[in-house]
Amino acid sequence: MKNESSKTTFQGHRGARGLAPENTIPSFKKALEHGVQGLEFDIVLTGENQFLVSHEPYFSHEFCSKPNGAAILKKEILHHNIYRMDYETIKKYDCGNRGHSRYPEQQPLPAIKPLLKSFFEEIEKYVLEKRIKKPFYTLEIKSDFAWYGFMQPLPSEMVTLFIEEITNYPFYDKIKDRLLVESFDVNILNELHKQTQNTETKFEIGFLVENKLSIEENLNKLDFMPSVYVPYYRLLTKKKIEELHQRGLKVFTWTVNDTETMQKLKNWGVDSIITDFPNRIPTLVTA
Repeated sequence: MKNESSKTTFQGHRGARGLAPENTIPSFKKALEHGVQGLEFDIVLTGENQFLVSHEPYFSHEFCSKPNGAAILKKEILHHNIYRMDYETIKKYDCGNRGHSRYPEQQPLPAIKPLLKSFFEEIEKYVLEKRIKKPFYTLEIKSDFAWYGFMQPLPSEMVTLFIEEITNYPFYDKIKDRLLVESFDVNILNELHKQTQNTETKFEIGFLVENKLSIEENLNKLDFMPSVYVPYYRLLTKKKIEELHQRGLKVFTWTVNDTETMQKLKNWGVDSIITDFPNRIPTLVTA
């Protein structure tokens, strides 16, 4: 994934979560309609070892419904473990009709979680049809130590499966230069680097951060230097952005939902801003 200029780009978070059901094809199309340059999304693994676009490795009680139409209860979420399901079962769950109580502007509509391959196929086809500039992709591999062996395989296996799947897509060469792979899990990132360092396959890697450790302390967790540092926006200052740039790192930040803060971060020189509300992106251009 390559930024073509020093200007700040904007990415739709899980598509356009504030406006349409998250991590669904309608949501990604909605984000593109509002002019984002990039799409941010998450992937987990199904029981068939296929990657699925989803923020959690289970169906959320906040907005998903069972195949019979009943809402999933919070106490039931672990019983709807995606890593134990095939895609034929997954397609029977709806994750859009109920809307989202935390996002009242979100338009409810029937929506399912797409497979990763289908996501790329649908979006690449859509931008071609609409004559929209092809977006860059920020792909987060969802992973957590508590999920190992239960809602996902160990990082070494998960990374192997990811590399095998994505590099075997017939269209991989067309998207690889517009792809950033990121994670909060340093085990995933270190595995991704380890498994590709002596191969022809190379990924631009981003390190997601939500702690208050110093930049140095966080980077020391990795066995390599990532391309992009991706902290929560409240952790950033102009000075930190300058320090990261001096280290040769790009700075992406999440999830910024008010126009004033977007403009401030843009003025500070952040490379990319991830937002739930692409309709709130500032139009003011500053030098």
